[in-house]
Parts: sequence; structure tokens; C-alpha cells
Amino acid sequence: MGIPLDKLFAPQTVALVGASDERHYARSIIANLRAHGFADEAIFPVNPRYREVAGLTCYPDLTALPRVPDATGILIGKTAAHSVLHTAAELGSRAALVIADGYAEESTAGLDEQHALGDIARTSGLAMLGPNTLGYVVPATGAGMWCAGALPAPLRPGGVAVLSQSSGMLNLLMSLAGRRLLGVRACVSVGNAEVIGLPELISHFARDDDTDVLGLVVESIDRPRALLDALQLARAAGKPVVVLKIGVSDLGRQNSVAHTGRMAGPEQGWTALFDRLGVVQARDLDDLVETLTLFGGTTRALADRDRLGVAFATISGGETSLVCDIAADERLSLAGLDPQTLATLRDDLGKPSMIGNPLDLQNTRTSRPDVFWHALGALCADPNVDLLAVRFNLSEQPNPTLEELYRRVAGLARGAGKTLIVLTRAYEHLDLAWWRFFADLGLPFVLSYRNAMRGLAALASWLATRSRPVDPPRAAPLAAGVADTTPVELAPDGVAEWLTRATIPYVRSELAATPDEAVAAAERIGWPVALKAVAPGLVHKSEAGGVALDLNDTEDVEAAAKAMALSVAEAIGVAPEAVHFEVQQMARAGVEVILGAVPDPTWGPIVLIGAGGIHAETLSDTAWDLPPISPERAGQLLRRLRIWPVLDGTRNQQRADVEALVAAISAFSRAVVDDETVAAVDLNPIVVGPEGRGVRVVDASVLVSDQSRGARAI
Repeated sequence: MGIPLDKLFAPQTVALVGASDERHYARSIIANLRAHGFADEAIFPVNPRYREVAGLTCYPDLTALPRVPDATGILIGKTAAHSVLHTAAELGSRAALVIADGYAEESTAGLDEQHALGDIARTSGLAMLGPNTLGYVVPATGAGMWCAGALPAPLRPGGVAVLSQSSGMLNLLMSLAGRRLLGVRACVSVGNAEVIGLPELISHFARDDDTDVLGLVVESIDRPRALLDALQLARAAGKPVVVLKIGVSDLGRQNSVAHTGRMAGPEQGWTALFDRLGVVQARDLDDLVETLTLFGGTTRALADRDRLGVAFATISGGETSLVCDIAADERLSLAGLDPQTLATLRDDLGKPSMIGNPLDLQNTRTSRPDVFWHALGALCADPNVDLLAVRFNLSEQPNPTLEELYRRVAGLARGAGKTLIVLTRAYEHLDLAWWRFFADLGLPFVLSYRNAMRGLAALASWLATRSRPVDPPRAAPLAAGVADTTPVELAPDGVAEWLTRATIPYVRSELAATPDEAVAAAERIGWPVALKAVAPGLVHKSEAGGVALDLNDTEDVEAAAKAMALSVAEAIGVAPEAVHFEVQQMARAGVEVILGAVPDPTWGPIVLIGAGGIHAETLSDTAWDLPPISPERAGQLLRRLRIWPVLDGTRNQQRADVEALVAAISAFSRAVVDDETVAAVDLNPIVVGPEGRGVRVVDASVLVSDQSRGARAI
């Protein structure tokens, strides 16, 4: 379980070492403690230079306090921070906030000092946040331990926990949350995470009954396995996680091969992890705020749902079309209405052809109020609707008429047992009084159709998949890093051996050192054959003239081999004699796909599935995941590809052997995990034959970090 964090986030008393009326940090924390209801008599400023700070009794040192503080804020530089932390631990303080910087973020010596600081906390079982953090706020306990200025407004207690590796972004998020009355469980600046990092914080709030949703701002992680375990814990606890991933480092693609390496973006490993675990990704800060607003206001109400029927009502026909467009773009399916509901709406509004969802209520609220409320009531009562999103009039400031409108709508929805959210069309200029009004009504108020539809799509996906078992990736390393060896590429015979061990079918092939040997190999394999060049440093065979297909006799093979040796030699700068050949049986026609794996310094190998052949890069039709990949998961990934209809037999075409492809993907992913010497793999193309005909790898590259298995490298 690790070090308990209860005294950090719910202290009864706090000491502030280094407190002073002149010091910004102390003034900020005292102001934020008071703003969130923390009692003055439970705040102990500590500074031998003063008898009073901010109107509070100031003590010369920790030993002079009237009682041992639950949490100690160490607001001094790192020179004295160690001794103060040691004293706090000896006295029995159970938590500490260390704001000092100049540690691991600056130098190796600073890292050693940071570890020494952490050793004090770990030895004594003290929950230390920091160093190099601006603190945290827990509204429900009054713990306003935030030192970057007094917040513009106190945070409203609620169920959203925000954990950020960026203190500056967290400061903005808290400002927005305070002004807009977002219900907050906690906001925490992670800092250098010497003792308490993202994994510990996620685990704590995943177990916390008062937390409904976790919001993360993540730059990097140095303990991938611990983060993976924490995210799995949150999923098992039914706590959705919304993450804004920033500052992704380069994948280190010098260790990858051919198409797969260049197709891997720096975010692919993280995206694959989030997708596997059902973590919602936010695009930017606005998206993060609106998604947390939506999840925070609906998660408990929808706790028993495994699907989300969304209905939308507005007072503009044009907006219903816009909502349809955005919903389709964000892959949100609006609820299909019950035939009786649809008949009622058509009759009420006099529109026989209306689709009913989204619902355009026109100006009936003022011209025909009985129609307005009857139609809206019918929509709320529809058995296929779980959540109703409305956009009605919003003046710059609330007025009694509009307040009464939304109160009545809220009562109508609740009476029908439906969740209600209120939307704006865009980022409209509205007084903060609207947020106070909707917060008092207990309604999520989300800015812009785009944010709302994106968030609702994420909510629908999370509800549908949260209870499904997750086959966790096995390759996430304990610590992030990069390979310290230069991988080598296996020769074709080594590649064939690797594919055989991985139980992945490979076309019949033989190696030849000369054109004459190529002819002999072709005769043994049988016609027609393909001829491919093999040479050190040759990656793109086609561009170098290193591929010849559909060769039907010995003369064709001999001529192709001689021409190929000259072309490839000129292209890569070697002697023609250095160019060897791989002779392959021509694969039957089929759908070409690519399957590959590249290293990620954080998450280990990541697997690519996509449209293959010469279009692998140009089409960018790909799906990524972390191994191992179960057959069920492989099928899900294939269905995301634009090439899926071709595999599935579109337009009366014969269906490809999807089952064989699924088996190959799953076997490949297991081989990548099980063989720790593999650095990168590129199988392109894999030809998927008609149903029942199986799959065959036609071209393959495998990089390994170790040759101990005896495979010959080139």
C-alpha cells in the first residue's frame, strides 16, 4: 500500500517553516488555508525572527509548537530543508510539503540530494510531496497548501481530483475550477515526485470514496510499470481517468526499421496505453476542463449504465444539423427514439418528417409553451434516452425568466430519472453567475458543442467498456530509458528462423550469393518466383531496384539478378559482388497489410497494424497497441482500419482470411514480448488470402540487440 497520504490531504494541524509576512509562499498558503476554511488556531507559522505572522502566533522552531503538526510545509531553500524534514520526522509529523528546487531538475548532485531527502521520509514513513512543487488544495478538508498566490476563488468540494506534473497549468486549472465552481476533490502539483508521484497519487484517489474522476496533466514518467498498475487500479475502482499528455519525447527511432519506424509518432506508446485501459485523452486545457466538468457531473448518476443514450434539444434547426455533424465527427451516436416518442414529437410540432433527435423545439417556449413542455417531456421519458443535453436561451447574465426555465427543465429530467447537462454553442461571453446558478442546480455546464460532443463520446465509450476485462500489457518496464546497445539486422535466414519460432507463416525462400545460385534456388522453389536484393544498409529495396516479381523461367531470374546487383550496388555504394539475393515463391493475390514493432523508451515495444505494401506510409491507415494482443483485441484493432471493409469482403468481394490474420497478429505480439533481444520488426507486406487460405509474410526485417542465438547479421 505504501505510505498513507491521509495526513497530507486531511491534516488537522499544519506547520509552515519559514513563514513570514514578507515571503510570498507563506502569505499564499495562509491565505489559501483560510479561504478554504482551515482554522487559524490549527496553523503554526515557524520562524525564529518573528513572534507573529499574518496575525498568527509564530514559533521559533518545530520543537516549540504546542502540538506535533500532522503536515509540515517546508517553505525554505534546500540548504536547510533536510534538517527541518529530519526534525519533523523525529517529532512524528506524518506529512510534508517541500517546495525547494535545485534538485534532480538541475544536476546529478541535485539528484543525490533529492534522494537523501527522500530517504528521510521513506525511513520514517512520512508522506513527502516534492521537492520542487507548488503544493496542493483539498477543499473538503480545508487543506489549501498552495504557495503560488492566493487563488481567485476558493475551490468548491466535489469529486474531481486533478494531478499535474505542470504547476503552472495546475494554477490555471484551479483558477478556472474556482471561478466556474467545478466540484473538486483535490488539486495536486506532483513536483519531482521523490516519494509521492503520479502512481501513488492515482492509487490514493482511486481508492477514495469521495473521488469520482481523475484528471491528469502528464509530461513523462520514470516508473512506467507503477503508472500502469495505478491506472489499472483506477479502472477496477470504476474511476474514469482523463489525461492531457504533453511534452512527449522522441521515440528514439534510430532503433527502428523501414516503414514501421517512420510511421511511429512520439505519442504512439502513450496513446496505445490509454486506449487499452480506457483512459480519455484531452486535446488541450479547454478540452480537459470541459471533459472533467462533464464526467464530474454525471459519473455517479450513470453508475449503473453500460451504455449512454444521448438526446439533444435546442431551439434552432440549424443547430440540430450542426450537432449531427459534430457528433458524427466525434463518433458519438445519438439515441434512436422509441416510435411512440417520435410520433408524439411529430404530432406536437407538426413535422411529419422530423428525426426527433436532435430535437428542434423552435420558438414554442414563448409562442406555444404547452407544446414546448409536452414535447420536451416526451423526449425525457423516452426509454432509449439516458442523458439529455439542452441548449436554450442564455443571456449574458441570468434573469428570473431563464432561471425558471432551467429549474423546470431540471425538474422534468429528474422526474423522468434522466441526467441533464446544459451546453453553449461556442465560447460565449457569459457572466460567472451562470456557473453559480447551474452549480446550485447540480447541473454540468459545458462550453461549446464540440467540447460537449467529444466529452459525451468519451463518456459513452467509457461506460460501454469499463467492465470489460483488460489484458494488461506485459512489457512496460520498471524504469523508463533507452537501449544502450546498437541493434543489428538479421539476415534473411535469421528472419525466417525467427518467424518460424513465432509461428508466423513465411513464403518459401532461399538465399543465393550469385545469379547462378539464384537460378538454382528458383528451380527448387517452383515458378513463378520473386527476387529480392540482400545487402548491408539496404532498407528500401524497391527504390534501389532491388525487387523483381513474377519471374517465370531461368532466363528471367538470371537477367533480373544481374541487373539488380548493378542497380543496388550503385544505389548504396557497394561492389556488385556484395549484393546477394533472396528467392521467394510468389505469394497468391490477397489484401496486403503491415505488422511491425518498434521500441518505445517508456513503454517497451509497441505494435503497429495497418494497410501494407507500397501504400503503408502514404495511406497512414494504422492502429497501435502494446503487446501482448489477444485475438479479440486484434479483431477490434482491425475494425478501426480504413482497409477493414476490404478485409471483410465489401461489395460482394470474397472475405479475406481475417481469422488467420488475427492469429498471426496475436502470435506476433507474444513473440515480441517473449523475445527480449528483439529491438524492432517490420513485416510488410503480409498477404492475407481469401477466407480459409491463410496469410503469408512476403518481406520482413528484424533487428536484434544480441546475436547469441547464432543468427547471422548483415
